[in-house]
Amino acid sequence: MTRLLLLFSQLLFFFLLSGTPKLVSAGETYRFTSADIAFLKRFTLAALPPLPAAPDNLVADNPRAAALGQRLFFDTRLSANGQVACASCHQPHKYFTDGLPRSRALGTTRRNAPTILGATHSPWLFWDGRKDSLWSQALGPLQDSNEHGLDRLGLVRIIRQHYRHDFDQLFSSRADWARLKTVLNKRKRTPRLTARQKAAVNRIVSQVGKAIMAYQRKLKLHPARFDRFVDQLQRDNRNDRILASLMSADEVAGMRLFMGRANCASCHNGPLFTNYEFHNIGAPEADPENVDLGRYAGVELLQHDAFTCLSAQSDAGADDCEEMRFLKKQGRELVGAFKTPTLRNVAHTGPYMHAGQFSTLEEVLAHYNRPTPPYYDRKQHPSRPHFDILPLGLDETQITQLIAFLETLSSPMPLNDPLWRAP
Repeated sequence: MTRLLLLFSQLLFFFLLSGTPKLVSAGETYRFTSADIAFLKRFTLAALPPLPAAPDNLVADNPRAAALGQRLFFDTRLSANGQVACASCHQPHKYFTDGLPRSRALGTTRRNAPTILGATHSPWLFWDGRKDSLWSQALGPLQDSNEHGLDRLGLVRIIRQHYRHDFDQLFSSRADWARLKTVLNKRKRTPRLTARQKAAVNRIVSQVGKAIMAYQRKLKLHPARFDRFVDQLQRDNRNDRILASLMSADEVAGMRLFMGRANCASCHNGPLFTNYEFHNIGAPEADPENVDLGRYAGVELLQHDAFTCLSAQSDAGADDCEEMRFLKKQGRELVGAFKTPTLRNVAHTGPYMHAGQFSTLEEVLAHYNRPTPPYYDRKQHPSRPHFDILPLGLDETQITQLIAFLETLSSPMPLNDPLWRAP
């Protein structure tokens, strides 16, 4: 129902804020009705809801867990070569991205590193949504051979060596350390584990993720020019001088296009400019010999993951895990579909798409303006991919205005915020 109401509001807004030059003369650039302003407010950070509940992580809002998570996030010792940290690919001074088409750590990953800012509001993590929580997401790169390259026992050994006291204090881990004492002291890298020892390993590994999640929930986005513009509209929508100082006429025209004719807001909506859904927009296939099936493959991985909301390592009850219980598992619309990314700070978080297929916003808009159908290889695809977009038919001026608006979504970099640097 919420989505239907949003769609209705967008259609209404299409008429209210149509970006056609015929309807918006130079003198009307900063004229907005009360309905327009109420609609725009939905896209501001002021409308961002409180952090979602995290029943699967009992320390999600524990300050001591967040402090520990921050140390873990920046610690290169949590890698096979001692040189890779979470912050290697999620760099604070790049809005927690790395600026690469595909991330590089121990090896090269298959996909682009999305920002973690605002990620705590997403029900699914990674481009294909193969994780259902931030704590579980953190465990993926730690165990990936191209990223941190650790096995679970190796990770537990590092935690015992450098963070045992913290885990004892926060998670009461003494019983698990005692249970694992013999295997952790063995020189053999992969000793045989009993069922109880495996459970102890998984528990400590999940606690690593839960602490990192607690840290990520503390990271805040600061109001961008767009947010301040809408705030000014709410306080005084007749002061063109102040409004013009916040957003230029071209940026306002781009905003009208974004919300109206260009139809960007149908997917990039809400305070974080994402609907958290999965779409196939026909981005060029990065590797035609090894097609990326996106959400289709992500759902498969999710169903066999040992660290979901429904798993033994979750702190939640089964009734808390609606996303997993009602998981959509089939459908051609899953094939080649990827999660709608946030557009917050998009001007500074390129390259774009799941494998960095586009280097600039100009290339992104050119694709949306004249999209190509999704790549289809009958031998590799389970079915012909669904295609979610139509040509926009915008002229060069309108594309320039859209890009100008996207640049108003850049938040100031909080360089003095201690959460944005290594502790």
